[in-house]
Amino acid sequence: MKNILLPLSLQLLTAYAQNTSTITIPATNGSIPSGAQNGCAAGYYPSTDTVLYTLPYTYPQVLSIIGNYTNLTWSGSPDNSVTSNSTTWVPGTARFYSLGGAYVIETITEYSKPDGGPYIEIHTLAPLTIAAANVSFYAAYDAQNWTSVCDGKATTANFTVGMCATNATAAAALLHSIHLTDARTVGSLLGGRNFTTCQAMYNEGITNMPSPIITS
Repeated sequence: MKNILLPLSLQLLTAYAQNTSTITIPATNGSIPSGAQNGCAAGYYPSTDTVLYTLPYTYPQVLSIIGNYTNLTWSGSPDNSVTSNSTTWVPGTARFYSLGGAYVIETITEYSKPDGGPYIEIHTLAPLTIAAANVSFYAAYDAQNWTSVCDGKATTANFTVGMCATNATAAAALLHSIHLTDARTVGSLLGGRNFTTCQAMYNEGITNMPSPIITS
């Protein structure tokens, strides 16, 4: 894959720092801290972000890229670099991977992959620090939902994260960039076509206009 197509997540994760001294529960076992009055550990603040992105590819096509919990090539991890504590993807299954010296632990809380969709994968994210962005964060809810739309001709991705961060605004912007780039990379891996409207797809009028993105 060309460097220009590598997800922003790869670039940003290379800046992850090992220091999590502000977090009393260690990240090495996938734990997340207990919350205080605001629901977050001391010095951390609630933050959320959502990315919605539609791809002009069928659900089975998209699933062929994103449907393996331990294959994150579409999110910047080299092939065969992600390990897991289980071969069954059920609540409690964790995946582990290292990017740029950072150790990432994500533990499934919900997982569903029916043939007709939607593909739902929800996990926790153990504490991390991104030195380049001067922000630390962790997530009790980091979700993906990939749903067939346009009578099966397209697929909409929904990335929603609820997290605690030392800088809520910076963390939301960071995760937004990561998830948006991931969604775009899936499209690039499938051929790079862009979505405009369902009607355009019905008319086979796929164009090179930028894909519509809805965020909240």
